[in-house]
Amino acid sequence: MKLQDKIIGITGTILFLFSLVYWSIQNIWELINWITLILGLGGAGYFLYIYYTQREKKISTRSLQYGSNVLVQFISVIGIIGLLGFLTSRQHYRSDWTENRLYSLADQTEKILADLNKEVNVKAFYREDEQGSALDLLEEYNYRSGKFTYEFIDPDQEPTIAKQYQVRQYRTVVVESGIKRETITDLNESNLTNAIMKVTREQDKVIYFMTGHGERSIRDEGPEGYKTAADEIKKQNHLVREILLARNIAEGRGIPDSCSVLVIARPQSNFLPAELDSIKAYLDKGGKAFIMLDPEHPQDLADLMSDYHVTVGNDLVVDASGIGQLLGAGPAMPLVASYDNDVPITKDFSVMTFFPLTSSITPQEDKGGYDIKSVLKTSKNSWAEKDWQMGGGVSFDENRDTPGPVTIGALVEKNIGNKKMSLAIYGDSDFAKNGFWNNQGNGDLFLNTVNYLAEEEDLISIRPKDYDDRRVTLTQADIKMILYLVVIAFPVLVVIAGVIFYIRRGK
Repeated sequence: MKLQDKIIGITGTILFLFSLVYWSIQNIWELINWITLILGLGGAGYFLYIYYTQREKKISTRSLQYGSNVLVQFISVIGIIGLLGFLTSRQHYRSDWTENRLYSLADQTEKILADLNKEVNVKAFYREDEQGSALDLLEEYNYRSGKFTYEFIDPDQEPTIAKQYQVRQYRTVVVESGIKRETITDLNESNLTNAIMKVTREQDKVIYFMTGHGERSIRDEGPEGYKTAADEIKKQNHLVREILLARNIAEGRGIPDSCSVLVIARPQSNFLPAELDSIKAYLDKGGKAFIMLDPEHPQDLADLMSDYHVTVGNDLVVDASGIGQLLGAGPAMPLVASYDNDVPITKDFSVMTFFPLTSSITPQEDKGGYDIKSVLKTSKNSWAEKDWQMGGGVSFDENRDTPGPVTIGALVEKNIGNKKMSLAIYGDSDFAKNGFWNNQGNGDLFLNTVNYLAEEEDLISIRPKDYDDRRVTLTQADIKMILYLVVIAFPVLVVIAGVIFYIRRGK
């Protein structure tokens, strides 16, 4: 067969396929379709006529041998692929290569799944055509822990089971562990992890917020309030309550034994001596407290902190590095961008935090037997300004001011019998108020501190974030084009290349 005959045959086949594919994509039969169809059929017909009139009637022994070798190689390749498929279904490794780890679980979720010591079963009540995203999420959880299992139930096909679990709407997820059960109607990582914690935790921790001295209110929804902080603590499966310590003392009670963490956020007036004694007694028995003081703070509470060998400065920390300008802030809002990995609260913490109007928190040289760590330090371009209340501009005075880095958060701990006293002292409370909660890592830092004090270290991490919507919109024509290229064209080209190689090798 001549070369030109082969070219005519290949060209005819391509034109014939082009006419059909073009019509499938455009859904319109035009003149170009008729032209390519006729030319394609003519070229392919001519090639077939020449081929069958000139081909040899007898297959040589050598050709049969080559054909047998190709068949054996083909079977071997299929067998290897099948074996690899079997092995990878049993042992595999998953990796997320998206820019922001879009399909990865948060560190908090991975810690909880790794520490699961109870069986957790999830029943997802979805119709068969709605299981896509839910299946991806549940499969990721199952991959991280052998104690996490799930099953999909179609409420239309299994109404008895849906009624048993009191499911009243599609896309309802029921999380079970033992006799505990939680129901989710909005499935996402945050809600699912929250439900797992609820059904596996043995005892709820109680976080008390001090009241009676002008503290920030957990009921206040305005920008200055702490309602967001309280709501987020509840999502960590802790109970949140308020405590008016003066009234408790008047009734012959102090800080309740149920108090896991005592939070004092920005008191504005002095404490009663009996209140200070009660707080000290609570800490000295192995209690946990989180105290946040602003530059204008009650001196009596600052004096109490000195009993734990920490000095609360009567100053204002100023940061002249200009980093605060990134957030539209001035030098009175220092940022913390690096953390000590030896401090559990900020271990592996890599998100910036900022503190509007903060005072210094300085560990004393004589630590008095306490283990004191600096949780938060400002940059080298900062200092603690002593004369900030005198008005006018601020400038560093080496004779009075404290040069940076300046500690603005400290953790004081001491083993007392079989308990550990833990006291976190920060020089600012604004960072965790409603208005600043979602800025950078402020909310995460607050929750990490509370969870560490509550002895829930598995909850110390960056919480799941909302994902950006990066969907790609394809038209029907785009989808068909991809289908023909990936599913048809590329494999056909591979086959053609193999045939050409085989023919040439046979010659």
